[in-house]
Amino acid sequence: MSAQLSDIDLVLVDKWQHNFPLVPKPFNLIARETGVDALDAISSYERLVANGVISRIGAVLAPNTVSASCLAAVSAPPHFVETAAQIINDEPGVNHNYLRENDLNIWFVVVERDRATLEATLDRIERTTNLVVHAFRMEKAFHLDLGFSLTEQRLEKKTPVLPPVDMSVLEPGDIGLLEKLSDGIPLSDRPFLRIALKLGRSETSVLERLKILQDAGIIRRFGVVVRHRSIGYKANAMSVWNVRDEHIDDVGAMFSADPMVSLCYQRNREMPLWPYNLYTMTHANSREEALEVINRLSTMATQHVMSSDVLFSTKCFKQRGARLAYNAGVSA
Repeated sequence: MSAQLSDIDLVLVDKWQHNFPLVPKPFNLIARETGVDALDAISSYERLVANGVISRIGAVLAPNTVSASCLAAVSAPPHFVETAAQIINDEPGVNHNYLRENDLNIWFVVVERDRATLEATLDRIERTTNLVVHAFRMEKAFHLDLGFSLTEQRLEKKTPVLPPVDMSVLEPGDIGLLEKLSDGIPLSDRPFLRIALKLGRSETSVLERLKILQDAGIIRRFGVVVRHRSIGYKANAMSVWNVRDEHIDDVGAMFSADPMVSLCYQRNREMPLWPYNLYTMTHANSREEALEVINRLSTMATQHVMSSDVLFSTKCFKQRGARLAYNAGVSA
């Protein structure tokens, strides 16, 4: 799984997926704990980004808090898949785009500054591809953590449901700060100072606001964002479940507690085409391992699930962090 990474690389990637040091010189602290020189740590992260092992070091935001997001899909005929995928990729608001095993075969995520801009992007994709865009909006997030350990077996159950987000802490200047973090922090000795200078703020104020936003749950995780496929997690399985409405919270909490489930969301159905209202993501080393997890989930909730399907990804067209683009102020 991690054969392409040195022991030092693996520590740098794995240990700092969560709780990245929000201090003036974070790489000094990381270097001391890893047993390397700070400049070597920075050089290693630069190489890992260049090699596609990690996408960035930065903030993972709670969905639909400071932006509007949506999972969407189209059904592209085989001869048009690559063209349709490129049209979708060309939209700046699209940050993830995958080919999956289903009649709805191109699945993508759109993140925009507000709902109106999001709807305009979906409409534009529909017009330019001449394909019906099916939008699946998140109604509840049960679990969000793609920062799972790469070195330890994922055996222990997790805290099942995400705590609520406290939006009351948000200040107008936070939007510009999060926008600057869209591509991650600069890989330099004083990354937060460089961000502060671009914003005309102090390094101390930037660090204080990041800590507040993290404590409030607006930033769900601050750390290394891994491209799992690049280090051996080839089986990316999105499972969709048609759960009885009165049991959706129970099943969502049950699935979220499983150590192999990295994402769990409730989304809208689109009847009669798409009866599914619960989505889980499993990242595994093999298709067989992923199916073992999904079968376990199915057995756990069989009395509450009316139907289900598994959509393995077969190609990644685009994967990057969401980019926020605001002119000024806080989005309504």
